[in-house]
Amino acid sequence: MMLRIHVAACRSICNPVRWILRQPRALILLKAQVTRPSLAQNGFWQSYRFQSSGPVKNSPQEPEIPQRGVKIETRSEIKPIEPVSVSETAKLADLLKDIYTVPNILTMTRIASTPFIGYFIASGHSTAAISLFTYLCITDFVDGYIARRYNLKSVLGSILDPLADKFLMTTCTVALYIGGGMPLYAASIIIGRDVMLSFMAFYMRYKSLPAPRTVQRYFDPKVTTHTVLPNTLGKVNTALQMFYIGGLVLLPGLEQLLTLPFDTIFSWYGMVVAGTTLASGASYLFSRGSAKIPVK
Repeated sequence: MMLRIHVAACRSICNPVRWILRQPRALILLKAQVTRPSLAQNGFWQSYRFQSSGPVKNSPQEPEIPQRGVKIETRSEIKPIEPVSVSETAKLADLLKDIYTVPNILTMTRIASTPFIGYFIASGHSTAAISLFTYLCITDFVDGYIARRYNLKSVLGSILDPLADKFLMTTCTVALYIGGGMPLYAASIIIGRDVMLSFMAFYMRYKSLPAPRTVQRYFDPKVTTHTVLPNTLGKVNTALQMFYIGGLVLLPGLEQLLTLPFDTIFSWYGMVVAGTTLASGASYLFSRGSAKIPVK
């Protein structure tokens, strides 16, 4: 009988203790009440209030005690936030804004129309060739005037405008030879000079390109290298070529308006243009002042 009473008393005492130990919050509060006074007397206790989720700092003046296995980054280890770069959409909008200007659109129409005028000249459609050639000459003047007058100059325009002029002159030269309007020697000298100067420009671009020399930097117009300095002979030859090629394109219409020996005139004129073309090509090839390379 006495043994049963003792067992019942032990169960009545142990059951509440077991329930308390099974509760995480109760266990933390119990641990805090037991350990805090003794640690506070020895100066080791840091004032924290305990919750079921973990310790929370009570005072801003108390140092933070890191938990086991958690790395706390100091202020010197925290990396600064990098500035947000311009989005690709904004860059594309700026690029399109520089491309789609009135001078650039006119220049693009000249480039797109050049193959048609070559076909008209070679096939003998003189009326269509003269009309299209007149349009190209007018737009060449208009796009330059608009770019200067309204400050619409761009990097793309500085590349497309001379490219369109050279494309037109080369196409007309080949078409005039095919159609029988230009002798072979004149066409060969004009095209040969342009090809030689083009290869020379490619080579000078490569030699003067700052390191690193990559394909992307080679074709990047923002990376400046050499600058071709046109001399007086080159300017004179360019003007003579334009009048010679343009006169041959307009020759069928001139023969109907004027009664002059145009065949003899353009025959002698072609020899003069061939001579100035050879001389200007040699001056660019052998002259030391034909190109300017920036100092690195």
